[in-house]
Amino acid sequence: MKLLSSQLLVCLLLTNFWSAVVHAEISEKDTVKTLESFFSALSVENYGNGDLENIVTDDFVIFEMGQRFTLPQFKEFLASANYTDWVSTRWVLSNHTVTSGQESAHIFYQNDGVFIFPSASDPEKLSKQQNMWLESALVVKEGEILKLKFLQSENVTRVDTNLDDVD
Repeated sequence: MKLLSSQLLVCLLLTNFWSAVVHAEISEKDTVKTLESFFSALSVENYGNGDLENIVTDDFVIFEMGQRFTLPQFKEFLASANYTDWVSTRWVLSNHTVTSGQESAHIFYQNDGVFIFPSASDPEKLSKQQNMWLESALVVKEGEILKLKFLQSENVTRVDTNLDDVD
């Protein structure tokens, strides 16, 4: 009887442990990592390699510059800005606040970005643009994979510099 009681107790403990693992909330670390993966895939160094499509949901939406874009529409917007000709893109995400559940996580944060690209007035020259955005994103579980479903971006500051004028 004592053996049966011990086995029952072990089974009960394992069941409770497994239940806690299965129903665990999405961690802050995994949420931030998913968001950082999005910006890595969006970087000019990685853009077009398929990573971007793998990190977002099929119904992904981004609100950028007062406009609503699906991923294909956002890629068209980037093409209209000759994005593949840009020299570099860099984003630094900070001041995260994450609220999570079992199937989704919401994050709001500050995004500081620096872009270097051919000047619109003279493609032989380079321009540098420094931005600070306040952003909000929704990350969801698809199976066991975290994906970005929604991103809203509000530009707070933008400074443009002609690099040829900088000493």
